[in-house]
Amino acid sequence: MAVEFSAHGYYRVRFEYSHDIDLQRPNAGIVPGDTNNSANDRFGTIAFAQQRFRLNPHIKINDNISIHGQLDIFDNLLFGQSDISSLYISNPLVGTVSMSPANGPFGVIGPLGGDPLGNGGGNVNARRIYVDILTAGGLFRIGRQPSHFGLGIFNNDGDGMEGDFGDTFDRIMYLAGFNFKNGSRLNFGFIYDFAYEATKDPSISGLDTGVSSNWNDVMQGGALLMFTSDHVEFGVFGAVRFRDGNDGDYTTTASYVDNCANDGRPDEFVCDDPTDTTETAYDYDNDGSINDLITLPAGIDGDTLVYIIDAYARFNFARDYSLAFEGVYMGGKIATGIAIDAIALDADSQAAITNPLTAPIQLPQTGTQNDLQIIMGAMEFDAEWPFGGELHIQGGYASGDANPLSQTITQLGFRPDYDIALILFDQPIGTSPALVIGGVTEMGRVPMSPNYINNAIYATLEFKQEFNIKSAIPWADDFKIGVKGISAYAPQNNLDLDLAAVTGAATLPHLVNQSKWYGFEVDASIEATFFDALKWKSVIGFFYPGPLYDIKDDNATANSTGIVDTILFDKADIALAAKTTLFVEF
Repeated sequence: MAVEFSAHGYYRVRFEYSHDIDLQRPNAGIVPGDTNNSANDRFGTIAFAQQRFRLNPHIKINDNISIHGQLDIFDNLLFGQSDISSLYISNPLVGTVSMSPANGPFGVIGPLGGDPLGNGGGNVNARRIYVDILTAGGLFRIGRQPSHFGLGIFNNDGDGMEGDFGDTFDRIMYLAGFNFKNGSRLNFGFIYDFAYEATKDPSISGLDTGVSSNWNDVMQGGALLMFTSDHVEFGVFGAVRFRDGNDGDYTTTASYVDNCANDGRPDEFVCDDPTDTTETAYDYDNDGSINDLITLPAGIDGDTLVYIIDAYARFNFARDYSLAFEGVYMGGKIATGIAIDAIALDADSQAAITNPLTAPIQLPQTGTQNDLQIIMGAMEFDAEWPFGGELHIQGGYASGDANPLSQTITQLGFRPDYDIALILFDQPIGTSPALVIGGVTEMGRVPMSPNYINNAIYATLEFKQEFNIKSAIPWADDFKIGVKGISAYAPQNNLDLDLAAVTGAATLPHLVNQSKWYGFEVDASIEATFFDALKWKSVIGFFYPGPLYDIKDDNATANSTGIVDTILFDKADIALAAKTTLFVEF
């Protein structure tokens, strides 16, 4: 049987440069007493080139059945590098924090590139593949497929020119609609997502060990409704995410201090008699010391029941103007299963200090669930004029969390492919205060804000002017020059952590920002299309940091026990960045 085959996609080469996105310059002695980290400046210039070849093959079997896929070759692989990296989530105190996979991913899934160059092969990421079955009653789409809704602040397929991540779900979806006589249409659909699979295939595993219950899977069911016409479209997407967890069990691992203490660790790792060196738990890693970090089960499991409402509207008026809105609310309960490693006070300078953090910090701190209350919203206004001018205004809100280790989670953030600037909320920027214990930096000195819109009220204003340069360069089109300004404010303190409250050690400080203003950024851009298929865009920008990124000692000073040293003042400095993208679309 004959089939129709087509393949679209792009090849993208990108050159990036940034300077001082840690917002610090050399300042010897800013971390007092720490000979290993005496300067708060973590790095200066970062420059690299990367590439991606994306192929979207389509096989049409007949008028009712088609198969679609997406393959990435050298998926954002850096020139001169042999492997790729995933998105990391940052915490201002401890750096990277990973949620247990039992939560189910909120959008970004899929493996890293298969068979990396370092192993002698190529680098191919089979990102998506799904089948469309068109019937008289609607369309059924089954498989690993892109997910996008509205402006893309919560579901973003990442298929734009600068997209890097892309939300993908293993999904069963049904879509249908009604046409009206005036040309408008009402679309509706239903989805069922396999967000996380806890069980396994018995024909492969052989059933020689226990099998997790299917109730431990994370599933998501949802529905969408969208009305479209010539001048307006609006709709809503609603979903429920659920999982029956094993209440009180452990979901991950974390570092405990190997001291046999009854500090919340699993019972089998507690010594009945700490002086009995024959006990198995006395020196768990058998290295002759009981003050090292050892990896033990951690992270509290429980049930998850989350509900999501995502509303979207766009209005087109006077031919050249459009206004769009999207708002998201997430509520319910989630078993996060997060554990932040303990601190081992085993340096010579810490010998006389009683360890205040022998056990990891775990979320939930009490019970088996955290409450979820997240609000996000975005607005976009676009105008185009006959003289070639373009105006683009963006604004938005993402709820923050004044106490990131509390029982209520109020912070998630936009999808990382929804960009508003070259630096701000696109790069992990800033440097958090160093927590120095006994002269050794134990926490801090990691990014203050991540590479996605999070805990922010932001606004942007961009103007572009198009010029006709065909008389000089006949094969050039859409030549534009633009400038953009961005600023943001944090609705909650970006860093507000009462270590005494979460650890029970009264000697530890309360770390908090003294300002909520992120600062402002100005970006200048130039772009054009050549030979109808080659798109080129270059952006250069600078970011002037607000006091949110300054390190101050107002609330984190030396205490009478001498456990925590003074955190000295260090003002954040300007960051610079530039990016050039060549995008060949076919």
